Amino acid sequence: MQGKPRAVSAVMIVLLALACVAIGSAVAEVLRYRDLADTLGGFEQSTAELGSKSGINIQFTQLPSIAIGPTITVVVVLAAIAAGLVTLALTLRQPHPRARVITLVAAGTLAVLAVAQAGIALTTQLALNQVDAEFQSMQQSLGAQYQHVGAMPAFGDLLPSWPYYVDYLTSALAVIGCAAVIVLLATPGARTWFAAAKTGPSVSTEPPSADLPGAAPVAAVVDTQTIVSDPWLRSIVSELMSGPRSLTDLQTGPLGTNPEVLNWRLWDLINAGVVSQSPSSTSTVYELTPRGEQLRTMLAEANRADQGNRPV
Repeated sequence: MQGKPRAVSAVMIVLLALACVAIGSAVAEVLRYRDLADTLGGFEQSTAELGSKSGINIQFTQLPSIAIGPTITVVVVLAAIAAGLVTLALTLRQPHPRARVITLVAAGTLAVLAVAQAGIALTTQLALNQVDAEFQSMQQSLGAQYQHVGAMPAFGDLLPSWPYYVDYLTSALAVIGCAAVIVLLATPGARTWFAAAKTGPSVSTEPPSADLPGAAPVAAVVDTQTIVSDPWLRSIVSELMSGPRSLTDLQTGPLGTNPEVLNWRLWDLINAGVVSQSPSSTSTVYELTPRGEQLRTMLAEANRADQGNRPV
């Protein structure tokens, strides 16, 4: 099997980088909660002091305790996303076709979630800015009459603004990374590398580009005469008569190095029952079936005829 394309290696690096982004987001969530708890604790204390001076008993809901549940949920989800991205990156070390599809789906889903996260952060920030503006207006109108109202801290000062910018940054990085993964996995080198690892042929698969010589499949099931007359099929069978071969062995031989064309021709022969494939520890091995062995005499005669027809 041919070596791993650079595009696939780049995808692995991007997935690991996205996992780091997810971990960074989880850390930011913890810091956000701690900052919020400290800020609300200070606000509760200062407001209670102002209320006691005016003879008002102010009771607060324990907001930090309420926020701990959603914070833990978000951190767990982000940790699971990071673990999934690392698992995908490690899976791509070998050409598993399903891993490519799963990675594409995961990248698309993660990009949508990142855009949603940025949208929620923006909507929340705008809503809180509006509440803060209204609160400040109330302070100005009531501050002269009620001093404790004017002395209260602005609503916008209670919630730190840095978490929103962290959300925007991580969302942008996630979208860029996911787009890079999708583009890299769509390159011809990556598609060919994964296609070479398929466990079986698929007659319904769309053929390669018609611009490639010999790219289109000969037929759903080829016959003996077609194998003898088609130079690609004939060359593959001739190579396998010397023993089992891997895709790399066939590419480095006289068949050339076009894996797409070679894959199609191998699939034609497998469908015809002439060639079988079996996985090994490092790659898939192709060998002749008993029906393929019966072609030895016919191919030998065809080769002698070709040599006899060559001009001297």
